[in-house]
Amino acid sequence: MEARAADQRRYRVAVEIAVAVTGGLSETLQSTPLLRTLRSGLPRAGLTLLCPSAADAIADGIPAVDVVKPLRALDGHPGLGSMLSLTRPLRGSRVDAVLLCSTAPAMRLGAYFAAVPRRIGPSGGVTTVLLSDRVHPEVEENRAATWLRAAVALGVDRELHAPAYEPGPEARRMADRLVHGSGFADGRLLVAVTPGTGLAETAAVAPGATGWDPERYAYLANQLALRHGAGIVILGSSADRPAVERASIDLGASATDLSGEIDLRIIAGVLARCDLLVGGDTPLLHLAAAMGTPVVGLFGPTDGRMAGPYGRDHRVIQALAAHRGNGRLPGDQWNQMEQIRVEDVLAAIEASI
Repeated sequence: MEARAADQRRYRVAVEIAVAVTGGLSETLQSTPLLRTLRSGLPRAGLTLLCPSAADAIADGIPAVDVVKPLRALDGHPGLGSMLSLTRPLRGSRVDAVLLCSTAPAMRLGAYFAAVPRRIGPSGGVTTVLLSDRVHPEVEENRAATWLRAAVALGVDRELHAPAYEPGPEARRMADRLVHGSGFADGRLLVAVTPGTGLAETAAVAPGATGWDPERYAYLANQLALRHGAGIVILGSSADRPAVERASIDLGASATDLSGEIDLRIIAGVLARCDLLVGGDTPLLHLAAAMGTPVVGLFGPTDGRMAGPYGRDHRVIQALAAHRGNGRLPGDQWNQMEQIRVEDVLAAIEASI
């Protein structure tokens, strides 16, 4: 208790703290509960976020930080060649503590060779010895919850902050115009769906992985319109056009197609107007969670308990891995997502609305 009190006194004065994240936009958004907790507990600290280059698209709206530095070297799973890319900004900022939202050896080596006094991160692997403080994840714990434990090492009480993002007033106005133009601003249930995988990040997708069938999204949308009078908003990138067109063939529900909209800030504003998002493992799940919109996430190759959106309002539907018991081997040409039935997704949605 005395040591923790000393930490609290030390880090409540003006110090420089860095949070380093690897992966992509999903992981960056998952780090926002930690960032909000640090800002709440250490209001005078200088707070820098070192994150993958994908976060550059939303850097201005990431809350609680003083500086955001998107680095290409932090994309995906950094190799040893990325070590210097982390060492330089840490040395240049004279950081007192760095919180590593990663178990990558390159991240630990970079923090160690930058001579940062406090190096805090999740345990695991031989390079754990390079950390000054180790966070011990619980089994099947969401990454955001694990990273929140790092705040405790600085004497900050772990708070259950939700993910957060602010797209800005102009993006919100443009999103409002899109929703009003769709005719869905009449108080009906508004559900966003993402039939494609164009926004999926390579760091999170297993080789050969595919998404949920577009025809199933169409059937789901039709059932939501029939049961709840829902309006459907279709989101995705330009690469999702084939999937969107397949879904549209069987789509009987009232829907507006906003796929291909590349400005993530406007998409965030649209998601804020929706009552729910249903989609596979893409950053849109985390963007919706950061805008306060409940999510039903469909996961196959990745573990949705760890990689899914953080918070009690969200639900994960997890497909089982291929194995000999069901006659399928991992090398077979088989879409793992086929195990997820429309009825399963409907049940999760109706438990959320």
